[in-house]
Amino acid sequence: MNFLTREQAIYIDKNFVTPVYVYSEDKLDEAIDSFLSFPSAFWHDVRFAMKANSNINILKKFKNRWLKIDCSSEYEAFRALNAWFDATDIQISWQETPRELAKLLDLGVFIVASSLDQIKAIWELKNGVKIWVRINPGMWSGAFKAISTWWETSAFGIWHEFIPEIKELVQLYNLDLTKIHIHIGSENTPESWTNSANIWLDFVRQFPSVTTLDMWGWFKMAIMPYEKTADLQAIWISVAEKFQDFYNQTSRKIHLEVEPGKYMVINSCSVVANVDSVVNTWVDWYKFIRTNTWMTEMPRVTMYWVQQPITIINDSTEKDEYVVVGHCCESGDILTTKLYDQEILEPVSLNTPSVWDVIVFDGTWAYNSSMSMKNYNSFPEAWEVLIKKSWEIVEIRKREKPEDVWRNEIEVI
Repeated sequence: MNFLTREQAIYIDKNFVTPVYVYSEDKLDEAIDSFLSFPSAFWHDVRFAMKANSNINILKKFKNRWLKIDCSSEYEAFRALNAWFDATDIQISWQETPRELAKLLDLGVFIVASSLDQIKAIWELKNGVKIWVRINPGMWSGAFKAISTWWETSAFGIWHEFIPEIKELVQLYNLDLTKIHIHIGSENTPESWTNSANIWLDFVRQFPSVTTLDMWGWFKMAIMPYEKTADLQAIWISVAEKFQDFYNQTSRKIHLEVEPGKYMVINSCSVVANVDSVVNTWVDWYKFIRTNTWMTEMPRVTMYWVQQPITIINDSTEKDEYVVVGHCCESGDILTTKLYDQEILEPVSLNTPSVWDVIVFDGTWAYNSSMSMKNYNSFPEAWEVLIKKSWEIVEIRKREKPEDVWRNEIEVI
């Protein structure tokens, strides 16, 4: 297992109602250290993409380590303010225009416009405000089109060919454009980041007022044996050279921001659950392990067609090939499918299980609790616990009670 010991997993199973998200403070600090320590040409900030995980304890940990926050909605921004982040350390890179945009601007939250219409919306509320702009550079990223964040198939950001229109609006509305914001996707080699830095610094070159380049990117963090973790030091030594070259050419020292999400947290959490039953469809066909979790706690596999490590804790010396499925009455509630192809089942080798055996899913911090399909089939929201540096296990979110599921419903019939 990634960080859990056998004893810890069994303790959690006996003292909490599974499934349970289990976070490691040690693993989180390791990830934070890796981003705070990497080299940059002049200086850099680390801005956590809180959509990856937004528990108040996690946010306060980042605040205490001097990280800033990227929000994807006004609601995340108010949640970050509730975690005592300064408004000036919060930015919103939004798809939906905030209903409380005027209030957020007055508080000092920074706004990243991702459309020409949004630039106009900001100006209508506050003339002369400092503004940041997200640009779609028209390059391919991601494993397949559905998850690409910059390309002709993506609605994120302002298409790069509209840069003249951005300039026109900034001048017309007397806006102070100080940051270019671009998402690199999931590239993980120094060469890909260097090539991206070259292209993006060319965008910066076109805006003399820009002082910051936000290279928002999902650095690759391996969770499966066949994956390779991004070499942060190699990436940023390479990128720093491009920032230095840009300074030599323009006398402009560009401030760097990076926005890790998945890399920062994914291996700092595991889900502890139980085997519910073992079934098969025919003598030599698939063997299924049914669990008491999945879509309601871990939708990332379904959303991104990826795989996650699985461990069954028991004393069995025998193994077999199993398809692992969830507890929802939903045909897509399957964990063990082929990478990037959910049409193909791909059994994995696991200890021969018995009913109620503990089953652990590693690599579950990012885009699981925060993206969970909670309450589907009316399953309650799961417990969250933290293993502190002292190894004390404390709860950081209570398990939802069944009656909480329908608490806000209003009877009119």
